[in-house]
Amino acid sequence: WVGIVLFQWLMGDWNFRTLFWVTTVIQIVASGFDMLMISRTNIAWGISDKAFYMFGDAVIGNVVGMFGLMPMLVLTSKLVPKGLEATTYALLAGFQNFGGVVSSQIGIYATQFAGIKTKDPCDFTNLNTLVFVCHLLLPLINIPLTFILIPNKRMTEKLVDDDGDEVPEQAETEGAMEHPAKAN
Repeated sequence: WVGIVLFQWLMGDWNFRTLFWVTTVIQIVASGFDMLMISRTNIAWGISDKAFYMFGDAVIGNVVGMFGLMPMLVLTSKLVPKGLEATTYALLAGFQNFGGVVSSQIGIYATQFAGIKTKDPCDFTNLNTLVFVCHLLLPLINIPLTFILIPNKRMTEKLVDDDGDEVPEQAETEGAMEHPAKAN
């Protein structure tokens, strides 16, 4: 519950798009640390792999991924019709699991296509290129999609009324809740 409280305190009043952009950029920076470690630049700088690993995608990526999941859940909770909450979250969980399986399979094929071999004789020559494409370039493609798929609204604003219709522009500020940190 610490993560939820921290998220609400730090980012509870943020815009959905802005939060998506920030989490995407942080994940890209974390992947940049991985690329530096793959190229052994951290050793040239005198920084151990253990210390550098903490800033890479394996640690920072998971934390930021959870911060990226929170606005998705908030957005879903604001858009789902009353009475269909359980069905919607079951579908969301199913799609998320399906996406995880598909992405793993695509990762296997991408690794093979890049010529990376993990069995004798090992070959990691193209690993940096693969990380660049999959962890830096592809996430950047998502940013333009936010203009189409994610509303340009604060997470505290009401998006739809009780009938499922979009809230008109002038009513948005009336339906917005105050951020808990600003209430004091």
